[in-house]
Amino acid sequence: MTSPSNTRRTFAILLFLVIAGTAWLMLHEALSGVSTASHRDVALNPGYQHSQRLKIATARAAMDALAIAGTGSAAGYQADYHLQKMQIQADSEGLERWAAHDPQRQGLLMEIRASLAGLRIALDQTTGSPMASSPLTANIALLPALNRAETALSNYAASLTEPMDLQQTHYLFAGPVRLWWLLVLLLLELAALAWLVLPARANSSSL
Repeated sequence: MTSPSNTRRTFAILLFLVIAGTAWLMLHEALSGVSTASHRDVALNPGYQHSQRLKIATARAAMDALAIAGTGSAAGYQADYHLQKMQIQADSEGLERWAAHDPQRQGLLMEIRASLAGLRIALDQTTGSPMASSPLTANIALLPALNRAETALSNYAASLTEPMDLQQTHYLFAGPVRLWWLLVLLLLELAALAWLVLPARANSSSL
């Protein structure tokens, strides 16, 4: 027959393994919650949405500008060109408004602001707009200006995927129902382990 001390030791080992398994499940659940929340936060971030629309609009506007400058009949590209410039203006203003809520990325936002200003000048110069005819305005090559703007927008969008920069969500309690049940289970297991171990220590110290 097994002694009570051996039985307690066996139960303690089993409980320790169960506690380790519960802790692993909690960690896995929390990490899954972080991944899910991070994708959702980035997709719903207004700054991210503005930057993605700006990337598309600036590229299309540059292609239209080159087509307008390189063809005798520009009517087929003018409508889309003006549409893309309106989109650039709208999302630039939206990003400016969002900048007040994003103090950590002011440097990236300043670079976006400067690169878009240069790109607008390059677009006007490429299409021969009267707005770009001022002698005080330096000539700006369109493709380098587009590359600068696209790089600035990409860097801003990439910065939003960093875990430390996500919206402040309590990721420890992501998937709250499952994590709370696991937490309760872990506490019960720790209490059972203490109930097994502490009497055994008390008995050994009294001998």
